Amino acid sequence: MNSGLTVAIVLGLSVIDVSQTAIMNLGWTDIKLTHPVFVGDTLYAESKVTAKRESKSRPYAGIVTAYTRGLNQDGDEIMSWTRTVMVYKRDAPHDKGYFPQARTGPL
Repeated sequence: MNSGLTVAIVLGLSVIDVSQTAIMNLGWTDIKLTHPVFVGDTLYAESKVTAKRESKSRPYAGIVTAYTRGLNQDGDEIMSWTRTVMVYKRDAPHDKGYFPQARTGPL
C-alpha cells in the first residue's frame, strides 16, 4: 500500500484518542514507517499522551503531545510518530454545541 495512504488511515484512527477537539496540529516528529502494509491488512491505532501544558497565547486551550503507533492485524508495528496538537480545554465554550443541522432535517 502507498505509505501516504496508510499514514492518513492511522492518523484518522487516532483522532478519537488525541485530537477530537483539536484546534490545530502543531507538528509531527520522529515519523517511522517500520513494516510494510499490504492490501487486505487491517489497521489499528493507539496513542499515549506524553506531555501536556497550558497554552501561553490562548487561555481556553492546551497543548498535548502524544506518541501514536499503528499496528496491523498480526500486532506488527507498522508506523509511529510523535504529534503535538492544540486542543480546547474541557470548559472552553468554543467547541460546544457545534454540530450542523442537516438541511433535510433530523434523523
